[in-house]
Amino acid sequence: MSQMVLSVLGTLVAVLGPAPGHADPQQYVDDVVATWQGGQPVYLDPDSGAITESQAEALAGRIDGWRDDVFVAVLPAAAVRQGPGDDADEASDLLDELYVGMGQQDGVYLVSFSGAGTYAAGYGDAPGADDVGRIVAGQVRDHTLGQVDQTLNGTLDELGAPGGDGFPVVPVLVAALVVAALGAGGLLLWRRRRALPRRRASGESVAGPAAYAPSFPTYGDQTDTVQERAALAREDVTRLGEELDAADPPLSDPAVAAHVQAALDAYADASRRVDALTTDDELRALGQTTEYARWQLHTAQALLAGTPPPPRRLPCFVDPQHGPSVADVSWAPPGGTLRPVPVCRACYERLTAT
Repeated sequence: MSQMVLSVLGTLVAVLGPAPGHADPQQYVDDVVATWQGGQPVYLDPDSGAITESQAEALAGRIDGWRDDVFVAVLPAAAVRQGPGDDADEASDLLDELYVGMGQQDGVYLVSFSGAGTYAAGYGDAPGADDVGRIVAGQVRDHTLGQVDQTLNGTLDELGAPGGDGFPVVPVLVAALVVAALGAGGLLLWRRRRALPRRRASGESVAGPAAYAPSFPTYGDQTDTVQERAALAREDVTRLGEELDAADPPLSDPAVAAHVQAALDAYADASRRVDALTTDDELRALGQTTEYARWQLHTAQALLAGTPPPPRRLPCFVDPQHGPSVADVSWAPPGGTLRPVPVCRACYERLTAT
């Protein structure tokens, strides 16, 4: 870590107290349990930077009066990165400690660790205890790491909590089936025409908007090796450090400082991982960590500028230096397989231009 980043980190310690990565793990458990036992079903750590207070209040509003055995906590990633072990193992241990701290009360426990992921555990015979793991896994699959509010609300939706954004399921399904039956032929024809790939002079193919995915599999038509991609990843981590150095935002506002702290935590985590990349899964995990760091930094800068925080998006697939993506398109290299990729505004216009 460069001297400037160390300087920024030192300033953050003065503003926020000890850095979350060095906090006593038991303190997180004590704070969460005290909130839950005080009648509040949602605990939001001020250093998490993952959701706002109003979003936490909305989550609590869905649980209050519905069930008294559903508990939610949003913690910083550092809460499960206290040692060299796997995040999932540390998350499981922390969930068990929360269960013990609650006097082994049966229920559904949901904990998000910001950029380290969202985890759940069901204890005893509480409704949904057997299904919550599957439900959260599906929500995590369908959302990015930064979409903590959507992941938690989606989990509550599937558990049956009131106050969701959706319409009543049965009437909507009936209406959808009727419309589908009446217009199936035309709809299928329209979809087939819309999905028809267009081949560009460069040999690339584009087939219109694609469903967003937080990470992408490795395709057989990729010619670069893991070692080559790892070298690019190391360069990207170096650039991330330079970006943090150059930003040097003022930290007098605790909200801004919390976002910068989260970015620095993620950068430190990426720096630890970057020299031991041997698989595509490790590369994807590193990419999510660096993207999370940049998103937190950009959020801090938006707060300072008085503008809305940026949406959580992966960097442009064509070149991460283009910045965050704005859309996903189905794309293929010359002679390759179509796959969904995130692209910036300029690349989106280039690929979709007639």
